[in-house]
Amino acid sequence: MAEPAGADALFYPIASGSGGNAFFVRCGTVSFLIDCGISMRRVKDALEAIGEEISELSFILTTHAHIDHTKCVGSMACRYGIPVYASRGTWEIVQNDPRVKKVPPEYRRVFDASPDVDGLPDSVRITAFSTPHDAYDSVGYRIDYAGRAAAVATDLGYVSVDVKAALYGADLVLLESNHDLEMLERGPYPDFLKKRVAGNRGHLSNLAAGRFAAELAARGTTRIVLGHLSDKNNTPRLAFETVERELRRAGFDPGRDVRLLLARREEPSDALVW
Repeated sequence: MAEPAGADALFYPIASGSGGNAFFVRCGTVSFLIDCGISMRRVKDALEAIGEEISELSFILTTHAHIDHTKCVGSMACRYGIPVYASRGTWEIVQNDPRVKKVPPEYRRVFDASPDVDGLPDSVRITAFSTPHDAYDSVGYRIDYAGRAAAVATDLGYVSVDVKAALYGADLVLLESNHDLEMLERGPYPDFLKKRVAGNRGHLSNLAAGRFAAELAARGTTRIVLGHLSDKNNTPRLAFETVERELRRAGFDPGRDVRLLLARREEPSDALVW
């Protein structure tokens, strides 16, 4: 069951997977998306389902230039006048991708380290952190608000020092749990793609996600949402059970010490108050 909409701070996975990614965040009067790799219609419908309006979004944060994260950033900027923030390296690729509508210069926000977001109240701080992925200048985001923190960390080849530093102490974390190692090995992908997925600039396995989930729980994280599950090399049950097992091995009781959830690939998941 979804936690009640209308709360002061909300995290809402609209879609999470290779077919498209979008996450809605609200901090008081500020609301925004992290990535927009799905259609505007899907975003609009998902937001209306929890009483939010697409036209009231303050901005979009972009993690990296792969199409499942950028598909509609240009269309959103042009249609609704929404600023789009991305790292300099991401912009270099996105603005030359013929599949993505060009973001007009007046809505383009470029950063080299962390985004200096226009108009944020003092109670909100957004930090970008480098992520090890095969996309140039790829980042994740941590949002601190009123003494709490939420973070999105997907498309990780491994859990780097930068990722750990950014996620430790966050109350809620959307963490990639992309593939089961055995399913990947015996699955339909060609060998070069299997190596890419399993490599240190690819995607995080269920086992690696589980071990890092235990580290997060030890540092105070109370909600972990597993995301970016592969539709070819994973199942929701495998991801959940693997991470749950690693949490138990580390001495945590899922459901009591930490709440473990799944972000759906093709439809919105529960909205969470954080």
